[in-house]
Amino acid sequence: MRTTMHLDLEDLIEPKTPQTFKPHGLHQFSHPTESGDSVVASVEKANVLAMLDQVTSLEDVHKLAGDEDVEKWQRAIANYLEHIKGEISLTQLQGGLKMPMVEVWLGLLLGGFTLEQRGDFYHNPNVWVKSSLTTLL
Repeated sequence: MRTTMHLDLEDLIEPKTPQTFKPHGLHQFSHPTESGDSVVASVEKANVLAMLDQVTSLEDVHKLAGDEDVEKWQRAIANYLEHIKGEISLTQLQGGLKMPMVEVWLGLLLGGFTLEQRGDFYHNPNVWVKSSLTTLL
């Protein structure tokens, strides 16, 4: 009669892939990326948390954006909202600006715009943007 059993599966586990990062330049979203053109890489959770611990100010957030032009996105949003009376949904704003959603979100969140959530949290059409700023650019 056998009471214990040991099964060694170490030979079946793939070796851990080293983390490598490619420098990135300006993003081009108008055409599909070629294979191997990605700047995405897996990052250990501890490394991300350590990086976020160093973020203490809005200036630090802008530094994290790297080559991104957050002020340009904020100006584009502010200019668009000048012609809107009242409010506009996030998806309508993004469509009107013809900007990637991530740029619109970052511009709104870092630009002091007034946002209102209506309905489900993860449903973009339920986010509304008021035509006035809570802070000046």
